[in-house]
Amino acid sequence: MSCRAAPWGRPSAPRSRPFPASARLRGPFGGLNAWKNPILKNSFGLPAMFGLPSGLFRCMASSGSGDGGFSRPQSIDEAPMPLYSWPDKKRPRVCILGGGFGGLYTALRLESLVWPGNNKPQVMLVDQSDRFVFKPMLYELLSGEVDVWEIAPYFTELLKNTSVQFVKDSVKLLRPSDHLRREPGVSCTGGVVHLESGTVVEYDWLVLALGAEAKIDVVPGSAEYALPFTTLEHALKVESELKMLERRRFGKKSPPIQVAIVGLGYSGVELAATISERLKNTGTVKAINFQTTICPNAPPGNREAALKVLESQNIQLFLGYSVNCIREVYASEDSGSMVADAKVGGDDKKLVLELQAAQRGLQSQVLEADLVLWTVGSQSQILRLQPPDAPYVIPLNGRGQVETEETLQVKGHPRTFAIGDSAALRDPSGKFLPANAQVAFQQADFAGWNLWAAINDRPLLPFRFQNLGEMMTLGRNDAAITANFIEGLTLEGPVGHAARKLVYCLRMPTDEHRVKVGVSWLAKGAVDSLASLQTAVASALSPPTAPPTTAAADAATNRCAMDPDAEIAFDFPPYLCQYKSGRVHRPGGDAFAPAGTDPLTGVVSKDIHAGPARARVYLPPDAAAAPGKLPVVVYFHGGGFVVGSPARPSTHAYLNDLVARSAAVGVSVYYRLAPEHPLPAAYDDGWAAVRWVLTGADPWLLDHADLSRVFLSGCSAGANIAHNMAVRAAAPGAVPEGAAVRGLMAVHPYFTGKEPVGAEAAFGPDVRDFMDRTWRFVFPGSLGLDDPNVNPFVTDEARAAVAGIPCERVLVCVAEDDVLLKERGLWYARELRASGYAGEIEMFESKGVGHAFQFDQLGSGEGVRLQERLVEFIKK
Repeated sequence: MSCRAAPWGRPSAPRSRPFPASARLRGPFGGLNAWKNPILKNSFGLPAMFGLPSGLFRCMASSGSGDGGFSRPQSIDEAPMPLYSWPDKKRPRVCILGGGFGGLYTALRLESLVWPGNNKPQVMLVDQSDRFVFKPMLYELLSGEVDVWEIAPYFTELLKNTSVQFVKDSVKLLRPSDHLRREPGVSCTGGVVHLESGTVVEYDWLVLALGAEAKIDVVPGSAEYALPFTTLEHALKVESELKMLERRRFGKKSPPIQVAIVGLGYSGVELAATISERLKNTGTVKAINFQTTICPNAPPGNREAALKVLESQNIQLFLGYSVNCIREVYASEDSGSMVADAKVGGDDKKLVLELQAAQRGLQSQVLEADLVLWTVGSQSQILRLQPPDAPYVIPLNGRGQVETEETLQVKGHPRTFAIGDSAALRDPSGKFLPANAQVAFQQADFAGWNLWAAINDRPLLPFRFQNLGEMMTLGRNDAAITANFIEGLTLEGPVGHAARKLVYCLRMPTDEHRVKVGVSWLAKGAVDSLASLQTAVASALSPPTAPPTTAAADAATNRCAMDPDAEIAFDFPPYLCQYKSGRVHRPGGDAFAPAGTDPLTGVVSKDIHAGPARARVYLPPDAAAAPGKLPVVVYFHGGGFVVGSPARPSTHAYLNDLVARSAAVGVSVYYRLAPEHPLPAAYDDGWAAVRWVLTGADPWLLDHADLSRVFLSGCSAGANIAHNMAVRAAAPGAVPEGAAVRGLMAVHPYFTGKEPVGAEAAFGPDVRDFMDRTWRFVFPGSLGLDDPNVNPFVTDEARAAVAGIPCERVLVCVAEDDVLLKERGLWYARELRASGYAGEIEMFESKGVGHAFQFDQLGSGEGVRLQERLVEFIKK
């Protein structure tokens, strides 16, 4: 098999040109320079990169013809590998992995483009299912509004009029080679894909559109007893379980069907509304959510419409709770007794969910359910597909998503594109794009165009996401749509429902399928309208009913009175705004990353009660095999004292990375947030957690923690809390005998004061006024900017208290472009040194980055440098 030079090949870099830094492999533990790894030389003097089988890559062994061609050598002990045979030996070969919105629509986009000459590529689409699934409409399968063929057509049916080749198979292994150094003037393959069937597919261009898998193994019992809802198979399984429960109770005086739904993001809310409407008075839906708000990332109009529907139906909301475990019991209908994990003849199976309060003031709960649906948590498939001898050949972020350029090309891999849930791409503000169908639609369009441009040696376009709005179903004839291009517009009820179905009909993959689905839905709509008309006529001819009771009228009045005041009382951008009604709106929501085993680092975490407070505890991989006990890092998240938690995905990924690097036990503290719980509540929660750590009141701490090496750490407001915990630790008897707070790590610390320091002199008075107003907002009873909690050297007494902190060492980290807080960090280090503090003070500055940059740029050069500096401080 010779390596052909084709007009669509990318030019190779000259020998004298160094390999670009952007193409170097990166992993979760920092930059891994692949070219510094051991390189095996073959008999031809060419490197066999990473020890990969030379037979898989066409540019690794020279033929003896001397004509510049290459052949595929076969060693005597190497079994022949079945290579997929592409129909055409000259045209480009594009392999698309994943047939969701991203993969299928990219293939159709490539088919629709006009290709010059003989450059039209051969396209292969690989998916483990034989059906494309329009996932946003899986809920309509449960309500009976759609049929399977409408939202899950066969790929063969959709692609029958195209040249796209569909292969039903699962991906086993990825071996890209487009990151390797090329011989000048030679164009080579982009790599190979190993499929579960044993077939090896060699490609020139690759599109990763594999999406994410449901992460169900989160708490004890969740994998065994809970059902996810992300695929057609899941939806059909839930439909089967509901039918079985309905049949079992049909015509009997049985207790109502109880369905528990874990998570109240979009998926959980849509499921709750759909199932509750289906069950009506025969069942109850119990919806559990860690946050105290539903759909935290949804537009306000959608969230309010959803809340109205949930409150009007037979749905019990358990807000501010997390599931601790799920277990199975058997209940006797006669006696009502419950027998755990033991089968009793003729008895019905029940599931029991133990709920743990995630908010102060709530009590733990125990719920019974016949069916548990799990809608929180997902994981990328890419990590497990990396070759074992080069596990970080495809760069991933802390969430296991592929790092991409703006052109959707994988960083360091010019012939590989990643889209949809597989890709980590940010919007101009730096936030990750949501994992939804709208993003995948738009990325598929750009990926198809950029493949055309790359193959035809044209400039590639940067992807720009246009958020057109968000939609959600709320029942058989109810939905909510918020359009971003019309500010404040939310369509609800039957109008929203019709608009949503129209949009999704137009989004179906092919014209033929759109027509079929449109005709089917119109026919069903006509039947439903006729039935509604008959009902209305029957009602009109019936005797008048009694007017609503006073209680019902009062309930309606109360619902109107519950609408929050629209006038803002306090604005704290970008974190929250508080209305005069007392309602607090946090625009960023409160995304949740569950505790468990991190697939990227191997770190294990769990949520526990830390005395009167709560914490997420992290254990590094192979902790049991460590030669001695491990240091402990007590971490406090940032967020202006008003947002954030250890379960925020960026904070959770950061702790996983820090614990893996430092081989320390991590304790990330949940503390109460202002303004609902103004300071000093966060300080009190923080101190309760620190005291709990110092007493070693957990098996993980007892078994693995060296309590004489406890470090306090935090970022921004969290660094302020860490500092104040160190001050409290100086009190007599505060630290138990045998324990010690060894160090303080203040990253981008939040301090301020009435008098400007350093470059703060250039700030206008409005900045100082803003700092004073926000501090009084989070700590109403304080002295303002003269409060020692935020201005620790304001008085001699405060200075003496800081000088007496028991830490042997203090590390202060600042960011070069942190306009608001860099000077205060430098000032804190100077004043601490001048206070008479007897320990060591170290400084570290991150270059060219801003405040708290590390959470969004954990794998960047500066992000790795900061982590390595913290690790060095811990291990010193």
